[in-house]
Amino acid sequence: MKRLLAAVRTDVQLQARNQLYAISVGVALLSAAVLAWLSPPDLLHGTMPMAILLSVGGSTLLYVVAMMILEKDDGVLGALAVTPLRASEYIAAKVVTLTAIATVEGLLLCAGAWGWLRRSHDLALPGPTLLVGLLALGVFHVLVGVVLVVRYQRLTEALLPMGLVATCLQLPAFYYVGAVDSPWLLAIPSGPPAMFIRGAFTPLNTIEWAYAAFGTALPLGLMGVWARRAYEEYVVRRAG
Repeated sequence: MKRLLAAVRTDVQLQARNQLYAISVGVALLSAAVLAWLSPPDLLHGTMPMAILLSVGGSTLLYVVAMMILEKDDGVLGALAVTPLRASEYIAAKVVTLTAIATVEGLLLCAGAWGWLRRSHDLALPGPTLLVGLLALGVFHVLVGVVLVVRYQRLTEALLPMGLVATCLQLPAFYYVGAVDSPWLLAIPSGPPAMFIRGAFTPLNTIEWAYAAFGTALPLGLMGVWARRAYEEYVVRRAG
């Protein structure tokens, strides 16, 4: 536990030094302004999941990749690999700190857009599943970022595959906003957490709740195992 807390504290200091918190707030407020401008108030149950997938999901993936590449450039990641800090503890620290950023970013986006639209329309307060969806999306994108970035040494090498992965994970947004009627896009693992966000703005049926719950839990478990193994293979063993 002490190693994990120390890793979390180090991550927070690194993120603050690189202005990640200010960047995240700026992204959230800009996204909120765009959403409030473009979204009809009665369609927030579709446009809010879309906005969070496009904005928060994409930015979280970029944060993970940028922070870990920076650690590689500074020699920090290689040094950590030969310390008592376990792979699971390193990844957990990243999940805790970057998911917190993603969650706050999503809450600011939602609060900004919802608050602005509520000035002229009678909108119900979003339900608590908004927070569940944000946390799940944050954890998922952090783990995906870890699996992706450990293979690369430079940011320029990681940007193209990161962009491709981010684009694939954002595809369910087209279903939620109604641009695609077929639910096949919901097979993408970023779709179930977004269903929780949808449920914060409109009632879900039993099948949708089951899809959100089981479709979120299974990919998170698998990605956690994959992220630990990828870190051990590409970071720990190479450093050793």
